[in-house]
Amino acid sequence: MSDARESAAAESWSPLRRRTIGVLSVLVVLALIVFVPGPVFRLIHFDNARQLVDEVSTGRAELLSMQDEFRSPIASLGSPARSWTQVSCRLSPRYSDGDGEQGVVMFYRQGCSLVAYEIYALPPDAGGAADVAEILGGRFAGTPACFRILFDVLTPDYGASASSEYATALWWTDPHGEPPAEQPDRCALPTPDDPGAAHVERGVEGPMTAETYVVYQVRSPVSAVDVGCERRLSWLAPCRGEPQGFPAL
Repeated sequence: MSDARESAAAESWSPLRRRTIGVLSVLVVLALIVFVPGPVFRLIHFDNARQLVDEVSTGRAELLSMQDEFRSPIASLGSPARSWTQVSCRLSPRYSDGDGEQGVVMFYRQGCSLVAYEIYALPPDAGGAADVAEILGGRFAGTPACFRILFDVLTPDYGASASSEYATALWWTDPHGEPPAEQPDRCALPTPDDPGAAHVERGVEGPMTAETYVVYQVRSPVSAVDVGCERRLSWLAPCRGEPQGFPAL
């Protein structure tokens, strides 16, 4: 009796039914391949990015030591009116290479570094950027007039370090000056309240009542992790935009 039932059941699986089930099975597998990895990878990328931020923040003691080492050429500025450290992160694209279409963004990386800031208030008779650059034994460049980079003062100089090395920056600014329309924040002083910063450790917090300032910045080597991107359809397709919610702090 059971053999007869099994035979009847087997006969009920017509070729059309078998083809239909086969096609549906293939579609399910394709859906899993195309749609499921995206959300899974997003969770993994968030976790990796936040771990990176935490790891970078542990280098504060070494960063402050390097800050002390690089600071001597600006000792004449006295003591800073404000100082702090923070973790700063940004996204950078990675493009296709090798075979296929060139110059296509395939994924993004979140790069993070620990940054130390010192802001020096200048006296009323300090003069402009040219005067300050001369006092410090350097030169100035850049636009607009309310923001000037000071070169040939610090070692390493501005722009002279690779991302894998400690880097410095020094600039004169008049926060009351007129910035260009396309860069409305160009002349503003950096602040520890920056929403794009994490693990902020405040140091000196003095009054900020001067007309002009010199900002001294030291950056640690950059560490980075892959954080994917927003894709058109498949997780294998090229990027159509930066990943939402990144950089993750």
